[in-house]
Amino acid sequence: MIEEFRRYRLDRHQAATAWKEQNGGKVVGVFCCYVPEEIIHAAGMLPVRVLGEHEETTEADLHFPINLCPYCKSCFDQALKGRYDYLDGVVIPNTCNMIKTMYGFYKLLLNTPYTRFLDVPQRISREGVEFFTQELGRFKKSLEDFSGKSISNEALYHSIEVYNENRTLLSRLYELRRSSPSLISGFEAQELVITSMLMPKEQHNRLLSQLLEKIEDRSDPPRQGVRLFISASMLDDTDFLQLVEECGGNVVADDMPMGSRYFVDSVDPSDNPLHALADRYLNKIACPRKMLPDDRIAFTTRMMNGANIKGMIIHNMRACDPHLYEYPLMKEKIESGGLPVLFFRGEETETELEQQRTDIEAFIEMIKD
Repeated sequence: MIEEFRRYRLDRHQAATAWKEQNGGKVVGVFCCYVPEEIIHAAGMLPVRVLGEHEETTEADLHFPINLCPYCKSCFDQALKGRYDYLDGVVIPNTCNMIKTMYGFYKLLLNTPYTRFLDVPQRISREGVEFFTQELGRFKKSLEDFSGKSISNEALYHSIEVYNENRTLLSRLYELRRSSPSLISGFEAQELVITSMLMPKEQHNRLLSQLLEKIEDRSDPPRQGVRLFISASMLDDTDFLQLVEECGGNVVADDMPMGSRYFVDSVDPSDNPLHALADRYLNKIACPRKMLPDDRIAFTTRMMNGANIKGMIIHNMRACDPHLYEYPLMKEKIESGGLPVLFFRGEETETELEQQRTDIEAFIEMIKD
C-alpha cells in the first residue's frame, strides 16, 4: 500500500491537474513549513508543496548565481520549465533570503494568477504572534478576493480539525518507526510525510489510517540496522534516507522540514482560528531561521528521546546559512552527549549520493565496532 503513496508523489503534477478537473477548484503551491495550509484548504483550494528534481537547472541558472541554494534553484527551474503551469497561485513566506527572492522572480518571470508574499515574523515572541495573526487575516482576505468566496470561521475550524487529524496520524507513524524493532523504514515514513504535503488531506487521512492498521499488525518488519537520527535542512525526496538504510542504517527519528517539523504539535482548536494558526506556525516549528541554537538542540533532543539512537547524520544544503551557522554547536552538543556525528554539505545530485555512500558505510561500521 505504501506504493500507492510513492506513485502519487512521483505523479504529483498529473494528480493535481486531475483534482482540478474533478473538483473545479484551484491549486496553490506553497514553499516552506510556515504557510498555514489550513486557510487555503478552508477556501476550497488544494495546497501542494513545491518540490525540486534531480536534474540540471538549465533555466534557473540563467537568473541565479551558481553558489546559491540548490533546492530553491531547482524549484524555480521546474516552474520555468512549465512543470507547475497548473498552479493557480503560489504563497511564498518570509523565511530565508533565497525563498524571499523567489517572490520577486515569480512576479517578474511567471504568469501565476495569484502570487502572495506571507510576512512571517523573524522572532518568536508574543508580539510576533499578534502581528502574524493580523497578517493571516490579510492573507485570508486575499484568498477570498482571489476565489470570490468568503472563508468562515466554521470552515477554518473544520480545516484545523482535518489537519490536526493528519498530524496525529503521522505522529503514530513515527512512533512505529521508533519502536524496536522498527515496523516501518525511515525512507518509507518520509514518503508518507512528503505525500501528505501533496495529496488532499482527507484522502491522505483515509489512506494513512488504513495503512497504519496494517503496519501495526506487520509480521515482517523491515531489515533492522544501526539506529540513526537525521537532521537536515532540506531533503525533498527519499533518496538520501534510502541510501542511508541501504548502507546498513535504520533512520528511526529525524529533525527535517520534510519530516517531523512539518507535523509536530497541533493547532489549538479552542482558540480563535487565526490566532491559533499564528501561534502554531510561528512558535512550534523548530527552524534555525527564527530559533536560537539552544532551543533547536532542545527540539532535536526531544525527537531523539526514547528512540535508542546510536548516531546522528547532519545533512545541510549548500548555501543554507541558517542551518550551517548552527552546525558547529549542534555537533559539539551531540558529541558531548556520547553520540557520533557525520556531516554532509551538498546538493543531492545523483552523483553526490553515490559519493556519500562510502562515508555512510564507514560511519555505520565505526558505530558497530
